[in-house]
Amino acid sequence: MNYAVDTAAPSLEADAFVRGEHRRRMSVAEFRGTWVVVALGARRTDVFELAKLEEAFAAVGAVILAATPDDWRGVEHSYAGERVRFPVLTHVDEARRVTLVIDPGGVVRYVGLSQSARELLATVEELAFSPAAFSRAA
Repeated sequence: MNYAVDTAAPSLEADAFVRGEHRRRMSVAEFRGTWVVVALGARRTDVFELAKLEEAFAAVGAVILAATPDDWRGVEHSYAGERVRFPVLTHVDEARRVTLVIDPGGVVRYVGLSQSARELLATVEELAFSPAAFSRAA
C-alpha cells in the first residue's frame, strides 16, 4: 500500500489481539475522533517500545494500534503475558515498518519509516499541539 500525508486514513480492518479480550475485528475507523498512531509491520521490539510510552501517548490524546503480518494465535502467544494494552492487528499485509499518524478527522498527518517510540511521540506532540491542528479542529 502507498500512504500519503493529507489523504484519508486507510480503511484498515483486521482481527485484533487485545490482552484480556476475545478475538474481534477492529478497524482504524473506530478511533475517529482521536489521534491514532498506526505502527504497520510492527516487530516485537517495536510493540514493547511503544507499550513503554503508551501512557505518554494517551496524555496527548493519542491511541496506538500496532499491525503485524503474524497470525492471531501467534500474536496472542507473544503478548498475552506482556504489558501491552493497545490493540495489535493481525494478518495485516504490510512488510515495511511504516508508521502513520492520523488526526481526529481521519486524515493522515504523518507517514514515516521506523522511528523510535520517543521520536514518534515527539512527532505526535508537535502535530497535536500545532496551531494548524487547532484550526483543523475548529
